[in-house]
Amino acid sequence: MINETITLKDYYPALENDATLTSLCPSNYDEWSAGKKRKCVLVIPGGAYVFVSQREAEPIALKFTGEDIACFVLKYTIAPFKYPYPLVEVYAALAYIRKNAEKYNIDKDKIAVLGFSAGGHLAAVTSAYYQSKEFADYLGIDLEEMKINGCMLGYPVISYECGHAETFRNITQERPELIGMMSVEKHITPAYPKTFIWHTTFDTCVPVKNSLVLAEKLCENNVFFELHVYPMGDHGQATCGPETYNEPEIVNLIKYNQQWWQDAVHFVKEYL
Repeated sequence: MINETITLKDYYPALENDATLTSLCPSNYDEWSAGKKRKCVLVIPGGAYVFVSQREAEPIALKFTGEDIACFVLKYTIAPFKYPYPLVEVYAALAYIRKNAEKYNIDKDKIAVLGFSAGGHLAAVTSAYYQSKEFADYLGIDLEEMKINGCMLGYPVISYECGHAETFRNITQERPELIGMMSVEKHITPAYPKTFIWHTTFDTCVPVKNSLVLAEKLCENNVFFELHVYPMGDHGQATCGPETYNEPEIVNLIKYNQQWWQDAVHFVKEYL
């Protein structure tokens, strides 16, 4: 496995903060996989933009790496920050992965983002703006370098109208122009990438309506998507297994929800 951590501003000087990118990428071997190019997932943990969840970082990436999918984990800037952070850090991560695709054995045209909660918001909103020259110019890169080929979301914050108040307060700094810009459902077009969504019915932190609103807009724009809603458990379930829970009773309650990552792996392998 190629496992290393880089600081993005060392490669993209326009960045001011210490966002890091950690690779968990399968190695190639002369015996059976020489020259193989893998699909790739950029994992974006949640945390309301006030912390970066560890439960939604490496444990998630290892699920995909175990399926022979290259993974990276982004530790992005948290509040307080100024716009356009941390959006530009996602695009810098994508550009870095593409520039170094040969090193990490990656197909540079098969890169998806996978975000959870506030990280799901970040994945969803960057999927809406990956064609924005504003962000490319900020980083000094070409638009093609920050393309998102697939968007995967776990219990994401989507809409200012029904989302998580703290998440929106931190990402918008309560600036009126950013409130509209960061409400993802207002910016869905037919160019939005193929999308995978999962949520739970009784999420008391980020209502499932966020995912339903997004799915409706994707449908209206004829965007390829799949949506899974599970009835058991609350917010922040991560892998839904013992890798991210200490309480056996909770794991037993939500064990069926582990199907999400198996379906997500299928999404990457079959549709990305």
